[in-house]
Amino acid sequence: MNSQAKKGIWQFADLLPPIEDQYKLTLGEGSTRVTEIDNIYFKHEYENPTGSIKDRGLAYQISYVYSQRIKSAVISSSGNAAISAANFCRLAGIELTVFVSPKIQPSKLAQLAKLGVRISQSPRPVSEAFKLAKEKNIYNLRPSKDPHGDIGYSTISYELHEEPGKRIDAIFFPVSSGTTLTGVAKGFEKLGYLPKLCAVQTTSVHPIASIFDKDFVKSNTSLADALVAKYTPRLDEVISFIKKSGGGGYIISDEEIIKANEYLVKNNINCSFEGAVALAGLWIAQSKGLKFNSPVCLLTGKLY
Repeated sequence: MNSQAKKGIWQFADLLPPIEDQYKLTLGEGSTRVTEIDNIYFKHEYENPTGSIKDRGLAYQISYVYSQRIKSAVISSSGNAAISAANFCRLAGIELTVFVSPKIQPSKLAQLAKLGVRISQSPRPVSEAFKLAKEKNIYNLRPSKDPHGDIGYSTISYELHEEPGKRIDAIFFPVSSGTTLTGVAKGFEKLGYLPKLCAVQTTSVHPIASIFDKDFVKSNTSLADALVAKYTPRLDEVISFIKKSGGGGYIISDEEIIKANEYLVKNNINCSFEGAVALAGLWIAQSKGLKFNSPVCLLTGKLY
């Protein structure tokens, strides 16, 4: 057996759509810590090998692409997904083109530049990636459009399910396209239950959370600059899972992000602002009188 076959997300291979062992790629992603502070559980996804939760989704997605013997791929990204994809594509010998916004964090752009991928900055990275994929007939790794894009995230649900002594009853996601949320939801459905799924977005970009939360003032920018999807092909699917689970949506201001981030730093958690978004969403839910026994906040990326 390939030594990779039971590492990373592949420790849950029996619960994932099958891929032959020889094509299972891993950087050692997953098995991230869960810590408890003030009866809140934090899933430290920024401890994944490339620094974000994206490693789970791309481990499966690019393994699938590799199994189809595809040699070229393209991705549009605010940074983390591209960094992850570049590392997995390098393992598989897949040539990767990355489209990013000119607003990308310079530190993320510098990280990408070290990884040997073709980088193109565009004010419309999603449409440019789609155009290149169509013109050159190469694989578009945009996870919200790829049926294989959310599969790797189901491993979060399997890990949370195995946490000793607790039954997770709510998960707060910092949401962009909602791909992580749908993957986790599908994982819990395989396990026979759904915790409350809560989508937390910013006052800048909120196509999902605004269906549930009308109490906010729109802003032009947000500290959580990885949450950029103004449109998601998964919208109906995400809304369906949230409603089915009895969850909700919450919209967070920069002021609330700063407050939540100060709390995290005080407790020796140094993650990106997206993690603070999740925590601020939980606090708002609690302020509205909602009670949870074992709520989880996903800390999705490292601080650059």
